Amino acid sequence: MSFYVAMKDLGYMDWNSADRSCSSYSFCSNIKGVLSTFDQLKIIYNNKSSLNSLLSANGGTKLTEHWYWSSTLYSNGYHYFVHMSDGHIGYDWYDTSNLYVRPILTSW
Repeated sequence: MSFYVAMKDLGYMDWNSADRSCSSYSFCSNIKGVLSTFDQLKIIYNNKSSLNSLLSANGGTKLTEHWYWSSTLYSNGYHYFVHMSDGHIGYDWYDTSNLYVRPILTSW
């Protein structure tokens, strides 16, 4: 699975805002981003140290040591999220929690 991670977080927001913000985020050549899946967030977490080094070296911002939304549905409006400090997972209703968001690019 290949994908690109945006250089910075888009902020701290509910799931609907996260989904809209990622789909309107433009990478180079106006290619639109997406909200990462649960599996992609786990890959990001597992490679966080290397990714943060690359982000810092290229003018980006490191991943925040907090919860990040995924696009993956758990059940009836609940979506998965991953904590970037320890890899813990959870799920919550799409409009009750504000979590961090970083778009990804899945195809070029």
